Amino acid sequence: MVKWSVEHKSIVILLTVVTLIAGFLLYGNMERQENPTVASPIATISCIYGGASPEDIEKLIVKPIENKIGDIAEIKKMESFCMDSIGVIKVTLKDLSDSDIAKVWDDMKDDIDSVEASLPSDAQKPVVETDFTSSYGILLGLTSKDYTYQNLKDVANDLKDILKEDDGVKAVDIFGEVGQQIEISLDMIKLQQYGITPTNIITFLKARNINIPGGNLEISGTKIPIQISGEYETIDEIKNTIVAVSKENGVPVYLKNVADVVQKEQKPEALAEVNNQKALIIGVKYADAQNMLTIQKRLYQKIEQFEKNQLYTNMEIIKLTDQADFVKSSIALFQNNLISAVILVAVVVLITMGIRSAIVVSLPIPVVIAIVFIYMVLTDIPLHQVSIASLIISLSLLVANGIVANDNINVYLEKGHSKKEACIKGIKEVNIAILTSTLTTVASFLPLAMMQGSAGKFVKSLPILVSVALAGSYITSLTLVPATGYWLLQPKSKQKKWAIKQKLKEIFHMEKIGESILLFYENMLKIALKAPKLLICVFIFIFVLSGLLVPSMGIQIFPPAERDQYALNVMVQDGSNIEHTKQVMKQIGNYLEADSSIQNYSFMVGDGYPKYYVTFTPNELDTAKAQFLINGKLSDINRIEKELNENIPGVVVNAKELEIGIPVNYPIEIRISGADIEVLRKIGDDVKNKIYEIEGGKNAEDNYGYSSNKLKVKVNEEKSNIVGISNYDVASTVRMAVNGLEVSELKQKDIDEDPYPINIKIPDNDKTKREVLNDIYITSQITGENIPLTQIADIVTESSMNKIVRRDEKRTLTVGLFVEDGYNTQTVMKNCQQALQGYELPEGYSIVFGGESEENRDTFSSLVIPTLIAIVGIYLILVLEFGDIRQPLIIMGTIPLSFIGILWGLKLLNYPIGFMALLGAISLMGVVVNNGIVLLDYINTLIKEYENPIEAITQACKTRLRPIMIGMITTVISLIPLALTGGLLWAPLATSIVYGMLLSSILTMFVIPSAYYISVVKKK
Repeated sequence: MVKWSVEHKSIVILLTVVTLIAGFLLYGNMERQENPTVASPIATISCIYGGASPEDIEKLIVKPIENKIGDIAEIKKMESFCMDSIGVIKVTLKDLSDSDIAKVWDDMKDDIDSVEASLPSDAQKPVVETDFTSSYGILLGLTSKDYTYQNLKDVANDLKDILKEDDGVKAVDIFGEVGQQIEISLDMIKLQQYGITPTNIITFLKARNINIPGGNLEISGTKIPIQISGEYETIDEIKNTIVAVSKENGVPVYLKNVADVVQKEQKPEALAEVNNQKALIIGVKYADAQNMLTIQKRLYQKIEQFEKNQLYTNMEIIKLTDQADFVKSSIALFQNNLISAVILVAVVVLITMGIRSAIVVSLPIPVVIAIVFIYMVLTDIPLHQVSIASLIISLSLLVANGIVANDNINVYLEKGHSKKEACIKGIKEVNIAILTSTLTTVASFLPLAMMQGSAGKFVKSLPILVSVALAGSYITSLTLVPATGYWLLQPKSKQKKWAIKQKLKEIFHMEKIGESILLFYENMLKIALKAPKLLICVFIFIFVLSGLLVPSMGIQIFPPAERDQYALNVMVQDGSNIEHTKQVMKQIGNYLEADSSIQNYSFMVGDGYPKYYVTFTPNELDTAKAQFLINGKLSDINRIEKELNENIPGVVVNAKELEIGIPVNYPIEIRISGADIEVLRKIGDDVKNKIYEIEGGKNAEDNYGYSSNKLKVKVNEEKSNIVGISNYDVASTVRMAVNGLEVSELKQKDIDEDPYPINIKIPDNDKTKREVLNDIYITSQITGENIPLTQIADIVTESSMNKIVRRDEKRTLTVGLFVEDGYNTQTVMKNCQQALQGYELPEGYSIVFGGESEENRDTFSSLVIPTLIAIVGIYLILVLEFGDIRQPLIIMGTIPLSFIGILWGLKLLNYPIGFMALLGAISLMGVVVNNGIVLLDYINTLIKEYENPIEAITQACKTRLRPIMIGMITTVISLIPLALTGGLLWAPLATSIVYGMLLSSILTMFVIPSAYYISVVKKK
């Protein structure tokens, strides 16, 4: 390959140009994301059983489903929530590949289909939701103070239709809609005058509003379908429904004669507001595998036209969030980092090697980047911060191959060889060394692609793309470097003396400085070789001492997303209705509006906020909860949370930063399992009291909430049967009196428009008082007489649970504790464990601690196997290279030297030990080993030529000091932009590599010669 490249230089250059053009053309149209898409290991199963209590939901819905799917071996945990009328089961799988996750979901759906027959007949079909990675790219708030929800809905639907037409839009949904209904308010006095019962009205409405095909009539051999008109088309048709005939004069009695029939807004199940104004939220999902930034530009042009031509006066469209904005800024930041790194590396190479060598060494950089872009397109890897970071990390690594190849060509040129011979022999001589170096570095990165779990999948593209870049670097070092070296490189005697270069040398005394450093190193090395065992012991002591830093550094798997956007989870008194909760949220809104740090805000009451970030967790359905999206300075999040809790009475506010990793419900969880709910609640209260005052903890709460009072109508079967009233008559009449009863629907002419429910109700001036039940009369189906409800039933007040929570098929109450900013979660957890020491549990009950610590343990454990594979792989490659077992161990011994630098670097910059920092440490192993290979290989060469082994070791180390230091400097320099501007996610990784490389490169120059002297020279 080398000889061919030199002899066919023009073809090599042509292929290089084609690669560059192809790579950067493909780059322009690549799919762009902020973060990688990770298949969710989470699914939910929800089943509605109207009117059922949490206890009934647990017994009749949740437990049968749990029993059926509980045997699936791949399930990691199963959490169930039993609430009024609905059961939700959340299933989390173990670490699996994406294909295995999909297979488990398919099997689970089959199991749920099979258990459906055993559920109550009037329960709805269980719904399985597995798509928890999909999120809305754009959220828009359509707001107005002057218009109704129906007006907002009409405008929102018009905008939805326009946006859906774009090929770059996957879906458009509207949140916070308040639908229309047809309300029939019965006049009970008139009904009694005509002898009509509410049940009669229901029967007439259902019988009138039908659409049954009349079959086909065959005429002259042709089928003619018969259609029978019957469905309501207008509200007037409902009003004119005949419900009786007057006994006095035989005149038809119409519904409008005995009831008021009006169209009005439904009682909302969820509400949205933006900046304290009535609003609908419009969610837009970007299409997959397309350039999000191009789509964004088109969509906002359409929105701008819509605002000009179709938006009502005094309506406003407010951008709440747009993923493309964050993608644009994130990619721009990393692109700038990449460009800065390329320039810095080129400058370092230029200063240390001269302009001709700088061109030869630097030219492969854009070529390798283009190769990576082509690979990304072929394998459907989008452009995001992980994929770009992989290019930055690989930058200094791929330069090393070029430096070695270029240096050896220059060696042969100085020996007087022709350019062709120098390029061919120079590259061939170091081919194995370059290959070994490339393989050891790949061996440290590529196993990381084997990691499962969300953390592993998040960074999966990094080891793959770094390996591709290194492979590209190896190929270019055998092709492009000799081809360009043939044209550019010359012996020093023929090189033109640049005046500016000479001047710089004179000003900075570069040669004198270099000589001084070399002399100092030589003297220090000779001292070290006089007591090599002492030196090794000192470094072992420093390594152990550095390990003592770990407990004080804290652990954080992934940092929060650094964007000026966060969520507020707000809870009011359990059982609060949606109107009360909304009014409390308006108080919060008034406070937020007065805060200068907040640009805008929006909230959803009663339902979770639309998913706008991949790890954001919307609230469950609950009228006592609300969720805010705040666009404001992230630095003020803790102040906002504190001030809201202090100034707004009756609320608990938890501010949540958006998280890059898998979110947990609470940083600290104390899970109590057992059979009896009251015992669980008692233990839970005891636990909360014990941890309430723990320093660093805040907002201790449990997931069972408070019990609430419920009114129960206990029908006396004997009395009701005597007067001819069934349980259905009681239930339907009470429902009509309190909330209204849906009996039919009015379809709309627009097939995309939802039908309006037809609700029948018994009017009452005050539906908020208990006495309303005392005023309900039920019509006997036998006598037609109106019987007071209190005559056939007792109305009692009972305390009832709002929610029952189960974990892994056992009732489990979780006490959650949040952690104050600036406190270490692990320390607070230990304090909680100490506070509960000695607490005696009743027999059959248990306490388990969890939360962030569980996720930390699972994530770190996913690194173990890849790390072992990397270590074994590197060692085997070294054994093959050196043909010896002992010498590779000397080189492997330099790996702990990097850990010293890593720990002190993280400690000095106040970074916790996290996944990215460990990733940097593992990936650094191959780079550190390469320095050892270069040094030990040359020591072996000179030891054969020199009689004095110490002189041979010293000379070898002096000769290899320059290339090792240049390699170290290029690595450090290339990662400085990432360390400075990479934020909390990438800066720890860059810091690990920078400090680890910096210290290990220096210490390697002392440890390897000392260890070699002890293990090889002295044993001889």
